[in-house]
Amino acid sequence: MHRSTFKTLILASVTAVALAGVAHAGIVGESTDETHLKVGASVINAGPHTAGKAGVSVASIGLSAYVDFQGLSASAPPSGGVSTINNPSTAPGSHNGMGVFNFAKVSTGDLWFGEWSDTANANDGTHTVYYVGDDTGATAGSGTASYTVKGLSDYATNGILEGTFNADFTAGTLGGYVQSATTGYKVDIGSVGISGLTIASTTANATATQGASTLASGGEVSGKFFGANAAALAGLVTFGGNSVYDTAFGGTKN
Repeated sequence: MHRSTFKTLILASVTAVALAGVAHAGIVGESTDETHLKVGASVINAGPHTAGKAGVSVASIGLSAYVDFQGLSASAPPSGGVSTINNPSTAPGSHNGMGVFNFAKVSTGDLWFGEWSDTANANDGTHTVYYVGDDTGATAGSGTASYTVKGLSDYATNGILEGTFNADFTAGTLGGYVQSATTGYKVDIGSVGISGLTIASTTANATATQGASTLASGGEVSGKFFGANAAALAGLVTFGGNSVYDTAFGGTKN
């Protein structure tokens, strides 16, 4: 399928959904740069894609043309838990020109996190991180809990990041870090506030380090809990002008 044909199918699907007035209030998420990429409920019913799921859109196709991650992962099966859609070497021909995606699924639900850039280089100035998922039936956590968490930040260099976050729902705090086993790159979320299903920085003190070197500091954290009794979480760490160090994460309760 040529890109022009794929785009025509997408635009037709978007128009049909708009006319039908379909809404999917359960799909929530964030993107660090909505001029390049947005997340929301998918609207495409074409090929492997299904409307109404956690989805993503990019400027080259149209920022209202949300495509579900489930269908994208069928086009690019995950390796080590991470799917890569590369421009154009590992993508179907119909996906050329959409940039480079690295994304991962959290557990078995419709919850995803990842990164995008226009090229394979996270330093190209377009590096964008995001998460999106279905929060239907989500309820706040209680007591304390630990989460096994994975993260993505310049995946081509660092691979998957892994670590543990610890939540104290009574005190309303979350802390922990994710780290690359190959490069030592580490993103520590610092002290983060939690209230109900919301994760938000109380102070901008997240850091990105590599060995003894501090690469970025003053990072902010945002995100959400998903599932009954906060069974999963996903979110973003952002470093202002140092977007190359921005990180998406997701994890499940132990």
